[in-house]
Amino acid sequence: MGVTRALHRYGDGGAVPQGYAGLDASIPEAGFYRMRLRSGAVPCGVRIWHGPPHDPDTGEEMDRSWRWQAEANGDPVDIDDVWPPRRGFSSIDQAEYRLLCRRAEWAREHAPDSAVADPRRRSDPLTAPIAF
Repeated sequence: MGVTRALHRYGDGGAVPQGYAGLDASIPEAGFYRMRLRSGAVPCGVRIWHGPPHDPDTGEEMDRSWRWQAEANGDPVDIDDVWPPRRGFSSIDQAEYRLLCRRAEWAREHAPDSAVADPRRRSDPLTAPIAF
């Protein structure tokens, strides 16, 4: 007795809706996202935008060519660290992004060794959670 299954031709293109071009990973999409910067880290808020760069010391806009930029919990990060999207990447609104930034800011002040304070640090499930 042999094992049988229904025939499915994978090259037909029937599974992809008409007009769907997919995600072009080479061009970032401006917006607010929740993601993990590394495996096992606490999710952080990410903002991606296209515009003039800001001075790292004063925060003022500089007279330079526009470029894709990103922030994680309000701190500048390299755009290549957050784009193209990875697993666990989800779109959020600006209010949720600000909430994640405030949570990280509180943790940097009150619990600087926690994974919430540093989005690149792994979360240790055996440590007590931070009370907010």
